[in-house]
Amino acid sequence: MRPFRYAPVAVAGAATLAFAVRAARTVLDRRFYERQGVLFTKTYPFIGSETDVSGLIGRNRTRDYLYLDKPAADFVGSIRGFDIQLYAVNRQTTEVLVSPAITGKYIDRDTPALYSFGQLSPSAMTFQKITTPHFGDRKRNLGKGFDQERVTDISRRRAAEMCAALDVDTPLDLKRVAGDYTREVMGEFVWGRDAMALEVSYKHPDGHVSKVPFMFALNETFTGLRFYSNRFWNRVHFPIATWPVTREARRLQHNIRSLQEHLATVLKGGPGPGTVWEQVAAGNTKLGIPVEITRDDLLTASIAGLDTVQNTILATLWYVLSPENLKWREAIATSTGEAKDEVVEACVSESLRLSPPGSVINNMVVDDLDMEVEGRRYLLKRGTRVMPNIHALHADYGAAWEPERFLHIEKGAEPYVMPFGKGRRSCPGRNLGMVMAKNFVSEFVTAHPDAQIGNAQDKDIIFNNLSHAQFIAVLGPAAAQGFAGSCPVPH
Repeated sequence: MRPFRYAPVAVAGAATLAFAVRAARTVLDRRFYERQGVLFTKTYPFIGSETDVSGLIGRNRTRDYLYLDKPAADFVGSIRGFDIQLYAVNRQTTEVLVSPAITGKYIDRDTPALYSFGQLSPSAMTFQKITTPHFGDRKRNLGKGFDQERVTDISRRRAAEMCAALDVDTPLDLKRVAGDYTREVMGEFVWGRDAMALEVSYKHPDGHVSKVPFMFALNETFTGLRFYSNRFWNRVHFPIATWPVTREARRLQHNIRSLQEHLATVLKGGPGPGTVWEQVAAGNTKLGIPVEITRDDLLTASIAGLDTVQNTILATLWYVLSPENLKWREAIATSTGEAKDEVVEACVSESLRLSPPGSVINNMVVDDLDMEVEGRRYLLKRGTRVMPNIHALHADYGAAWEPERFLHIEKGAEPYVMPFGKGRRSCPGRNLGMVMAKNFVSEFVTAHPDAQIGNAQDKDIIFNNLSHAQFIAVLGPAAAQGFAGSCPVPH
């Protein structure tokens, strides 16, 4: 029996050795990139820069803000757990990363998001390599389902209905309203009115279980997974977010199973005419693609426009309703037709420049990659995480909110922005998201041109997919009387 006493010691020793070897390799990789001129942020053993990142997230900012004060470099390096992560901080470097034709090699998807909202739909294209069988066919099927005319009709109708029905007697929780809007539009667009309203078992944060509409359960679970994965240790070692070691993790996994079981039954039925579900199911069935993959692609299509569009709407209205931007609010409220659409689009585009909803999802170097940026050469090792820092790219145009930079510009002179990514791995629903955001902003400002911000004095009001910031709007008589100050979220 004595040898068994040493088994735990042997296991602990092996684990310590593996940890030390992995840590040493990370240090050597960092030095490899530093010799090439890559500048690294301050990091700590194993936890990398996550101490500083957690402070940013607490102020409603994303980790990209670490690299806004960029030096004269093409890349800024960081460490996430044991992984080297390089951020492209200028246009020239970004173009090499997003354009395979430049190097003859592509940089593929390998993202920590697989361990957050990816738990809902692990087989979705978002988390698959370009070389995955039928990848291109699946993307085309989604593209065929993304009927822009249809989403325009749905979003315009729902925006008009919701904005006309807003209560003008009490402070308005605009974050909730924008969330309801995006959820209802995407639910009807992807699944149809009947399917999106079907009820599913859902475990609430307090632990009790009840039946709620499918899109509500999906939205809340998606957002919960996103926030949970950004806790400190879940960011240091991504798989921890999937371990059922906390009450919140177990609750989220209960809801994931409930949603997937619900869809297993729903997908046996007939899709609504004209829905994304109809197009994707028909195309995938012809190719013999398993129903589980169709389910995951549809789930990702459903959630892609939720938090992203919600925060785009909030950021745009925050800027438009700010007193110093009165001329833009008046331009939206008084213009019509194509002129109105152009003004609204410029306001949304400028808001996406200053407050992009989130980081472009991480990619990973598939094979060792030689690249050149204006005469400077880099060798990126296989397995290195790389991504454009969209905050740094957008910040090149300054901190002022100036929609005119997107109005009446010559082709090729547009600001270099990429809030939805760029290249083969860019968000396929970016045009849909813009349509949804523009329609709500247009309807809200037209219906309530005197609306005011009720919590303008709050700190850290930045809207993105990790933000807890609130947006209280004041409408009707209170706004007309020049309401000012901070007010609580109504219960």
